[in-house]
Amino acid sequence: MSAEPAERRPYHREDLRRELLEAALAHVRDHGHHGLSVRTLAQAVGVSPGAPYHHFKDRRELLLAIALHGYEALGAAAAQATASASSARERLLALCISFVDFAQLNPRLLELMYESELTSPTPNPALLEHQHAGRAALQTQLESALPALSEEARTLRLLSLWSTVYGFASLRNKRLIDPFEPATSNPDAVARGTLSLAVDAALRQPPGAVAP
Repeated sequence: MSAEPAERRPYHREDLRRELLEAALAHVRDHGHHGLSVRTLAQAVGVSPGAPYHHFKDRRELLLAIALHGYEALGAAAAQATASASSARERLLALCISFVDFAQLNPRLLELMYESELTSPTPNPALLEHQHAGRAALQTQLESALPALSEEARTLRLLSLWSTVYGFASLRNKRLIDPFEPATSNPDAVARGTLSLAVDAALRQPPGAVAP
């Protein structure tokens, strides 16, 4: 007997939501999110066109689930990167490097997470929660190193550091940094050097402060 046509396969097969997410993630990593639709996802997994709607009410909800998976993976990478760091500076640098590494490995996923219909005109609240958690991680290390900073000074330093990290990751993914990288250095060394300068600037003692 021939196999049952894809459009008639039962939508409720075990772990279908996980299969749909894995297929959607693979599509985004390979092609970006713009061409992803619920119908093409159903075809990729081999279920009826209506089956995914039992798990995602529309395309936007599907994209949100993919982006949230990306934030969870980014958070896990940051936690792993900082686990062995012994100082606030090392942890801060590890956080920055982990973001750039994640961005380089997942450029299309990062676009969905930070520069997509999920973030315009305002970010989805669920994404904001993860973004605030990332900011809090940076702030914790900055406060650990410089507990006497005023709120205004801390905010300015965090903005400067985050702008450098995200800007560097974005420029690198668009290959706009390539012409300016030293010929004798490798990309990892360039990233570490750039981010080290940004971290050191963020951790610079205020004028007149006594170093701990």
